[in-house]
Amino acid sequence: MGRPPLPLGTWGKIRTYRVGERSWRAIANYKDFDGITRPVECMGSTETRAANRLRERLRDRVRRSGHGEIKPESKVADAAALWLGEVDDSDRAARTKREYRGTWDRYLESAVGAVRLCDVRVSTVNRIVVEVRDRQGRGAAAHAKVVLSGIFGLAVRHDAVEKNPVRELESLGRKKRKKQRMINGTTISAVLGVFHASSAAAARWDLVDMVDVLSGVGCRIGELLALDWETSIDFDAGTVCFHGTVIRVTGQGLFVQDHTKSRAGMRTIRPPSWVMEILKRRQADSESAWVFPSATGTLRDPDNTRARFRRVVKGTTFEGLHPHDFRHYVAGKLDDAGLSAREIADYLGHERISTTQEDYMERGVVGESAAPALSERPKVKSPKDVG
Repeated sequence: MGRPPLPLGTWGKIRTYRVGERSWRAIANYKDFDGITRPVECMGSTETRAANRLRERLRDRVRRSGHGEIKPESKVADAAALWLGEVDDSDRAARTKREYRGTWDRYLESAVGAVRLCDVRVSTVNRIVVEVRDRQGRGAAAHAKVVLSGIFGLAVRHDAVEKNPVRELESLGRKKRKKQRMINGTTISAVLGVFHASSAAAARWDLVDMVDVLSGVGCRIGELLALDWETSIDFDAGTVCFHGTVIRVTGQGLFVQDHTKSRAGMRTIRPPSWVMEILKRRQADSESAWVFPSATGTLRDPDNTRARFRRVVKGTTFEGLHPHDFRHYVAGKLDDAGLSAREIADYLGHERISTTQEDYMERGVVGESAAPALSERPKVKSPKDVG
């Protein structure tokens, strides 16, 4: 039976020969990544030096030829570094890149970074994801699962493992039954009343117009803060164009990312007329380029804005309110008005309704049907009147 062929990036037995009184030659057959086996040799003053120099040359050849080749014996941390590098070079959103790297640094590196790829089993990743879920919550566990799946997907592409063990995981457990929406047709007036009655929300933090507009457009908070007067608002057409989102990146600060969470989020809508009236009044009083700027007229931080929301509603019936709750309210309002799922998705900028609709229906068009459904502006109820 013949000798089995060398795997790519490996070499056979090192052979040494004396070629003079003080000179030795070491030689070995190396299987290059193009599949061709070539002899590689080194010289040295002694047999040991010649062999050691050859080993160093062979290792350098692997690094040059393999371009970061991942093998079964490679550590998970090596595959993670390569995968995170690919993520950094991709067109993913900056926030997503930051979340993936943060998930690896906080939850995964210490748990699995030093383990060899060939030693990782389904039970290994299941234990890690469950521990993250129990300690950090379902959201962190979902991110951990995505990152691990990406890392081992790369390992599969490098033939370091046969299957991606993360794909064999079951769901993270039964989801909790959703609580009743904090904002609905019955509570919207009281919610708005809390903000209108708050001097901090009205004067210091400029949240009153913000919650009013959110109750009519249902956009994401980052999308709202990215609106500018020049390119986002068309008063003649009565439309609002969402073309980006505000994010913070370490070392760069706040900036408007030139795309939203999804492709469908890049949209133009026609909100109810009372929303446009609020925006028109704001423009008349504004000295900033942004529709909802910071106190100094610059971009406003979404995280700080969410914190302001929490402070306003603290101690009230609506403690725990999130700007995203207005998005759910608008979706429910449009659903009650009889709009189709497609129309609601176009207005809110949701990515998926179905594969057919995603691939063949025009996106980013003016949402015409939403304005009539939202034409009646929610009333503001004083907190004193909330029993």
